[in-house]
Amino acid sequence: MRKKLAALLCAGMLACALPALAWAEEAAEPTADQATAQETGAATRSIGPWQESASNEDGSFVLSGETRAASFAVIATSETADDALDGMPSFRVVAENATKKIDFGAALIAGGKYAGCNKLEVHVKPSAGSAGVAKTFEVTRAANQSSFNFTSEMFNLGDQTGDASYNADFIMTLVPSKVDTDEPAVDDPAALPSGTDTGATSPKTGMGAGAVAGASFGMLAAAGVVAFALRRKLA
Repeated sequence: MRKKLAALLCAGMLACALPALAWAEEAAEPTADQATAQETGAATRSIGPWQESASNEDGSFVLSGETRAASFAVIATSETADDALDGMPSFRVVAENATKKIDFGAALIAGGKYAGCNKLEVHVKPSAGSAGVAKTFEVTRAANQSSFNFTSEMFNLGDQTGDASYNADFIMTLVPSKVDTDEPAVDDPAALPSGTDTGATSPKTGMGAGAVAGASFGMLAAAGVVAFALRRKLA
């Protein structure tokens, strides 16, 4: 009798864990769109929309870029556009067969060493053979803006016409600073997410990860209590 009850309890506890396991399997499994994009990119490298971002070494500065290209990357680097800028947030941006300008967004993490800065000095240094020109320019943000926004048109990478495209490979070093204005810039804590994503949902059912995990944990705990009580009763 004890063996049968123990077997039933084990089966029940395993069943309780299945919802969480199923959600994890769904989350790890790429969606149809993701799988198609991966296969297409590997086989033909067709031109499509790209959104990439990277943060500097201490995580206080994030650069994001968006364009249409065969491939596109934003990579944090220790190399700078000028030796005098050593230590400043610096990124390598690479675009292959791009057909549109690159829209950039530079965000500062609330509480980071650049928090409160409302002016950004942008230094661009193209590599040999890259489209675009070396240039330095300034961007400011208002109090209601969570990031500095600018485009590659600032250094001669703009929208192309017809089937024309360009290849770009350049270093972008950014120097944040704070200037007095009539309306001081403020940091938006919601500008960039931090910590665990508790809003993740199942790609198939739409059910939240937190809800699934909580339910499974509760069921497992309840099963454990029942198992312990029955064992004492049968002893």
